[in-house]
Amino acid sequence: MQNVKDISDNWNYSEIFTKYERNENMDDNNKMIDDLYQYLIHYPSNLPYKLSKPHLENPSHGQTQFVDSLFKNMINGFFIESGAYDGEHLSNTLFLERFRNWTGLLIEPNPSLFLKLLRKNRKSYAVNTCLSTKDYPSVETFSSGKGACFGRILDHEGESSQNQTFKVKCYPLFSILQAINRYEVDYFSLDIEGAEEGVLSKIPWEKVNIKLISIEHNKWRGGKLNLKHFMEKRGYKCVKEISDVGVAPDLIFEKETS
Repeated sequence: MQNVKDISDNWNYSEIFTKYERNENMDDNNKMIDDLYQYLIHYPSNLPYKLSKPHLENPSHGQTQFVDSLFKNMINGFFIESGAYDGEHLSNTLFLERFRNWTGLLIEPNPSLFLKLLRKNRKSYAVNTCLSTKDYPSVETFSSGKGACFGRILDHEGESSQNQTFKVKCYPLFSILQAINRYEVDYFSLDIEGAEEGVLSKIPWEKVNIKLISIEHNKWRGGKLNLKHFMEKRGYKCVKEISDVGVAPDLIFEKETS
């Protein structure tokens, strides 16, 4: 199914979604879930890819290679990539989609990058929001960062930024998964420049089965040891560290089976 929504600005639907913002009773509201699917989530494209570097099969710096090896070249998997950028540059999921027939969910809050992402014709759902660090939808201030890869949610309302800022809508990850009716996730790539702990803290782990997660750890409070402890409490063990010079420092966690 081709993207059919107006890709110019999902704030066209601000009146529809304002009633959900900062409402603690709305994280599992059926009407909000329906509106998410109808107005904000873009469907997988059925058009040919339009990649800037189609010859580059795997733009990842090690995450995808490890995931593909761990899953033994598995086909037809499902991923989430939060911090999807333009859908191609440094993507941890593009190879899986192109060469292993995976599909998934691409999440990118920066509207200009999201437009570029849609033009790549990825075969996955895509949504121009951030992931909420609360149990309910909210609107947060997003800073574009010194480099486009380093955009982030500002920690508090009064925090200043020398970079371009704009308001973004944020939804709990589980609400978005409800909207696309997916609760089995083979691989979750999470790189959101410091908001990782807040997002992970709001996942109802008993309601969604995430088998493998890569998490950037350099902005985690207390560093990678605290991150490992956080994930161990949720039933995950660290199976890989990506730490090459110039590469996002990720830890990859696998869900332990009983």
